[in-house]
Amino acid sequence: MLLLSRLESFTSEEARATATVLEDNPFLRPDGKLERVAYAEIMAQCFAAGAGASLLATGGSCAGWGYLAALRDVTVHTDAQVGQHLDVQVRVSARLGEIAVVDGKVHADGQLLATGQFKIFMPEESA
Repeated sequence: MLLLSRLESFTSEEARATATVLEDNPFLRPDGKLERVAYAEIMAQCFAAGAGASLLATGGSCAGWGYLAALRDVTVHTDAQVGQHLDVQVRVSARLGEIAVVDGKVHADGQLLATGQFKIFMPEESA
């Protein structure tokens, strides 16, 4: 399930992507608003896309690359709705062995919609 529209920029430590809330989004409620759980998935996809693109750019492989291990402090300030364009930003704030701690933000129309922190397990061969 791909929720991102485009990867805008990336390094091995941060990424920025856009996502448009479309009518066929599996997280869309009947009232046209995005389920709040979708923000965590959108931020995780942004990190995966950026880190994967960074690996590919340096000759690495993304096969079996990483797994979402935990979510923390995911806060939704307001709901996105169908048709909105989301700006997603993630940044690695710490690395603890094979775990990357990632902070994320989602904005739309200049307004902060959601923030959160998540941990990604990255096996040594792909870190």
